[in-house]
Amino acid sequence: MNLSNKLNAILKDYSEGNKESAYKKFKKIYLQNNKHIKLRFNLAVMQQELGLLDEAEQNYISLIKNDPNVKYKINLYNLYITKRLFQNALDLINEIQTQNLNLSKVNQDKVYILYLIKNYEDCIIESYKILEVENNNIFILNTLGLCYFHKQNYEKANQTFFQALNLDNNNIEVLNSLGRLSHELRNSKDAELYFNKAYELNPKTFETLNNYAGFYLEEGKYIKAIDFYKQAEDLKPNNPVLLNNIAKAYICIDKLNYAEEYNRKAIVIDRNNDELKKTLSLILLKKYDFKNAWLYFDGRLGLSDFRSKNSTIDLVKNKIPKKTIDKNSKILVLREQGVGDEILYGTMYEDLLKEFSDVTIECDERLLSLFKNSFKKDKSKFVKLGIYSSDPNKVKNFDYIMYAGSLGKFFRGDIKLFPENSYIKSLDNYVDIELENILKKTNGFKIGISWKSFKNRYSKEKSLSLDDFIDIFELEKSSIFNLQYGDVKDELDQFIKKKKFRIITLKDLDIFNNLTGLANLLSKLDIFITVSNSTAHLAGALGVQTLLIKPDNHASFHYWNYSNGKTPWYKSIKIISKEDLMDKELIKKFFKT
Repeated sequence: MNLSNKLNAILKDYSEGNKESAYKKFKKIYLQNNKHIKLRFNLAVMQQELGLLDEAEQNYISLIKNDPNVKYKINLYNLYITKRLFQNALDLINEIQTQNLNLSKVNQDKVYILYLIKNYEDCIIESYKILEVENNNIFILNTLGLCYFHKQNYEKANQTFFQALNLDNNNIEVLNSLGRLSHELRNSKDAELYFNKAYELNPKTFETLNNYAGFYLEEGKYIKAIDFYKQAEDLKPNNPVLLNNIAKAYICIDKLNYAEEYNRKAIVIDRNNDELKKTLSLILLKKYDFKNAWLYFDGRLGLSDFRSKNSTIDLVKNKIPKKTIDKNSKILVLREQGVGDEILYGTMYEDLLKEFSDVTIECDERLLSLFKNSFKKDKSKFVKLGIYSSDPNKVKNFDYIMYAGSLGKFFRGDIKLFPENSYIKSLDNYVDIELENILKKTNGFKIGISWKSFKNRYSKEKSLSLDDFIDIFELEKSSIFNLQYGDVKDELDQFIKKKKFRIITLKDLDIFNNLTGLANLLSKLDIFITVSNSTAHLAGALGVQTLLIKPDNHASFHYWNYSNGKTPWYKSIKIISKEDLMDKELIKKFFKT
């Protein structure tokens, strides 16, 4: 049999499913004829299909060096997409486009890659270029809608998705996009309808199963979520993102061993994925395995959500310590993402200041006076946020720079190392005449309430209505103080008018901006009842007796997500459910104790 017939027989065998054995025979022939360009190309195609991506990549690169054929470049950029080397793929596409070949599939792939690397502005521009020629291109319309979705232009996203759906009302990708948009807008009924239609059209579509599961997870229907995730797992058993999603679902039902098993399986597949590391840290924190949890907690630093809230990270990232720190080092500590996290991780500042002498701590300006008052011996070490971290020249003067949450690996490696006492001290010389006058006329138990969380993906899940506090308002011999920040005046006025309860609001106190005044008010209370928001952290740090109403597990941060009603971070906080809040007998019992 001549070489041509032998190769054709091998390729026929390969196409009929005997891929691995055919590939080995083909490679053997290629090694004997390694100058043959067509053989090398076919070998690279086989390697790409069999997942031998590094070998395929080297063969494509070699082919392109000798002959810049566009088909080699197209295969190579698709390989880069598989390897998630999106910038490499984009560079190749730009090369192809300089040849003025006007290949519509290549142009479409460029749009997709721009979307994947979150370059939404350029993706939108390139999408409209294609739509000028192909105004019925559903893939481009869907991708364009997703760009608007991620830019939070939800009205434009909705219009674009419906433009695509009008071209094909059974398009599964578009139905998934509309489901995601409806879910983001917390329109649960429509989201479920779109996902369900996509599922009925094809119950074996990975994207639908994963999205449908994610929807049920955030609806608090955890068993349903796991069921759909498991169906998706049958299709892609080695998809690390899916495995991590399953881990998150198991966290929500407190099956932490299962959660860890799935998460670690995902990490084996994708060792450099920061999202997977963060999830593992949350599992271990919930298991009280603090020593190991902090090893993975810095995974949060690489996530887009963290980076968007910490704009100076690119300036300081090279100063972030990888291992131990010398005690004589010059250290800059940066606050975490918001005031709540800053107060939480501030519980480790006392340990930090004892251990290291040359420390500077940047903090939110609203907390500056409280920190200086609480750490009087070291008050000069607290400075306004950005004083150093936003200046490249000043950054150079520090040996190490770290975010406050990363202090855990140095000072909270064991449950026994969490402090028993509160650390924030309200200012003794702070005077609120309005509050003092009210307190002179107020008898009985002083109760503070806060019922909303803002500027958070799970704000709705974390927030309650004033009606949920009815049993609190009906307690005898008590005075209720409003400690809710934000624009709630109309809501509060209408509730008081309707229910005839007396709820005291300090008209002269800006609760959001004047945290010193808020701390003063909190310190005067007998008890504070709140949802998960920044005021809860301030109350805990002050040692104020607090009832915190925890949202469902998927919407809870790690420091509240313990099943025993306690958090190691604040000894004065008791964690209860919404159902507990509305249990009149339980509330009465609690106030008696």
